[in-house]
Amino acid sequence: MKDTIIRKVSVRELDAELFTPFTISTGSHRSMENAVFTLEAAGGVKGFGEAAIATHITGETREATMKSLRRAGELLRGADVSNYLAALCRLEGELDGNRAALAAAQMAVLDLATRLQGVSLWRFFGARTPSLKTDITVVIGGAKAAGAFTRKMRARGFKIFKIKTGVDMDEDFRRLEAVKKAAAGCAVYLDANCAYSAGEAEKFIKGLARRGIRPEVVEQPVKKDDIDGLAWLTRRLPMPVCADESAYSLDDVYRLISRRAVSAVNIKLTKLGFLRAREVWALARAKGIKLMMGEMLESELASAAAAHFAGGLGGFDFIDLDTPFFIKDSGMKGASFLSRDGVYSLDRVKAGIGVAPGAAR
Repeated sequence: MKDTIIRKVSVRELDAELFTPFTISTGSHRSMENAVFTLEAAGGVKGFGEAAIATHITGETREATMKSLRRAGELLRGADVSNYLAALCRLEGELDGNRAALAAAQMAVLDLATRLQGVSLWRFFGARTPSLKTDITVVIGGAKAAGAFTRKMRARGFKIFKIKTGVDMDEDFRRLEAVKKAAAGCAVYLDANCAYSAGEAEKFIKGLARRGIRPEVVEQPVKKDDIDGLAWLTRRLPMPVCADESAYSLDDVYRLISRRAVSAVNIKLTKLGFLRAREVWALARAKGIKLMMGEMLESELASAAAAHFAGGLGGFDFIDLDTPFFIKDSGMKGASFLSRDGVYSLDRVKAGIGVAPGAAR
């Protein structure tokens, strides 16, 4: 049997506790409840993918996602990974209704294909940017907690702070003032996760300006279907307005750009899968739209895959790949190329993604 034939497939749960609840305007995580998809070729080389499940955002459940991954395994078992493009395209059609499963299955195919070739996923995607530095998220909570967390992460070397907002505007003002005090001179991003009307979002930004705070980017300030609100804010705000929940598909991004509704787009592999994410990147770059590389609540495996994608292709303006810093112990091994101050040194990875579950490396 050829060494490139997929002979074994497995799906298992991936659970981990968080250091602190990851709270945004639409919900809160106290633990990570994902899934790992593993492909093994006839020669014994393995490829890994991670399904990041965010039920309160996408409606996907772990039970349904693992069922989809088992179906993907049936499709891939016996396939030759040297024809990885055919596998990726087939998965697009079969798993379109479960994007977390799609991302995990495509991730495992690409990890296996590049490991067999002895090249990193970063080099596979173009090797444009050898290192990326992520922001760190300040979740929704009190101003005192926001200040303490910011001081802690600033001491570790983080220089960009992404503030979740949208539950209480007055408290959000206090939280942002606490962040500004704790990290003077550092960049600030805002993410409201659909919390505002367009008018409320503008009011909030003006209130920040009076306090001497100017965010570098404002992410998803309005409901995901409020394209008119996004367009209105894009015309009126002095910083980029970035679509996240509104950019769930390539079709969505095409329409947003056609209507000049946003000046930035957040690419998440969990929303799009790898092929469509690559097309969103190409379309945005062609039209001069800024790019953020983001993620759901993901371990080092999926976070590193996203970093390889962004660093390989290049051209990303905002990097938001910080969730590994909220996880106590994912059990992942090999992520020594991710430093404690949030730098992904992608040129240090020899093959594939460079991360594997436990003893599976």
